Amino acid sequence: MRGSLVKLQTEIEYISRGIEEELLSFFHKLPNDNLTNIIRYHMGWLNKNFMPEDSYKGKRLRPVLCGLICKITGGKLEESYPAGIALELTHNFSLVHDDIQDKDTLRRGRETVWSIWGASQGINVGDAMISLAHKAILDSGLDYYKKCRLIDILDTAIFKLCQGQFMDVDFETRQDVDIEEYLLMIQGKTCSMFEASAEMGAVISEREDLIERLILITRNLGLGFQILDDILGLWGDPKVTGKPVGSDLRQNKKTYPIILGLKERPEIKDIVLDKGKTEKDIECITQLLDKSGIKDACKEKVSLYLSEARKIIKTLSLDKDNLELLLEFTYYLESREK
Repeated sequence: MRGSLVKLQTEIEYISRGIEEELLSFFHKLPNDNLTNIIRYHMGWLNKNFMPEDSYKGKRLRPVLCGLICKITGGKLEESYPAGIALELTHNFSLVHDDIQDKDTLRRGRETVWSIWGASQGINVGDAMISLAHKAILDSGLDYYKKCRLIDILDTAIFKLCQGQFMDVDFETRQDVDIEEYLLMIQGKTCSMFEASAEMGAVISEREDLIERLILITRNLGLGFQILDDILGLWGDPKVTGKPVGSDLRQNKKTYPIILGLKERPEIKDIVLDKGKTEKDIECITQLLDKSGIKDACKEKVSLYLSEARKIIKTLSLDKDNLELLLEFTYYLESREK
């Protein structure tokens, strides 16, 4: 195993533990009511009867990225935790609302919030998480300037995220979505939060001179991450991903492999766009796309975006060990299975 990979895994585990402790401490101060307990359920700490449960909590990727950027650029890791809490709550707000819009009943191998408590309460839960994200920053011990900058970065990212989600939902009723529109959509839906994570980390470490390149790096990371997510959505193991295979096809999502597949194999357009697709139809479509080289083409695109991120990383004015950690992070994203 590469030495830099071992160091990265150790770093990720350390940051993740810190974030988890800070999240739990933050929620310990909040009410023990049904609204907050549903959030605790979604975050993986309680079961649906509001009893303690140690469930899979997701990758905590955005706060980890924020903490990593803060640390390798000379900041104090502990000072990144309030921003990390805000990023994680914002990300999870988007998942709760996304599940409602997509009518998904499983998330991380568990029942989704709306499928248990209804769509209306799911909306309330997501909205509450946004307010808590702001509270995490405002209640922190950071100075006034940093608080204002972090809130501005967060709100800008939330708006971009909503723009991307708006486009994603709009695409479901369209038959003519092209790759350029898709990339614009995921720059909002996915890249915005990656960019915010890095930007927040640099603000906390007072290395704002790096922000422009960090945004370019994380934009490429986000593009590669989302296309890989699209691949896993069609061909991933549901036991690993926690979501059923082919859910994007069922919902008429216009993901990268589906758009590419419609372009390369126009004869499958009617069945792909049919809202009444059967499980057999979905299986046939995924097998055909794979045999047509679509899966491999998508993987090549992921590698292309992550390679571009690596090129920019190498231009950063950081010491060798920290550069290697950030480079290793790109390989970590590329090898994920969920």
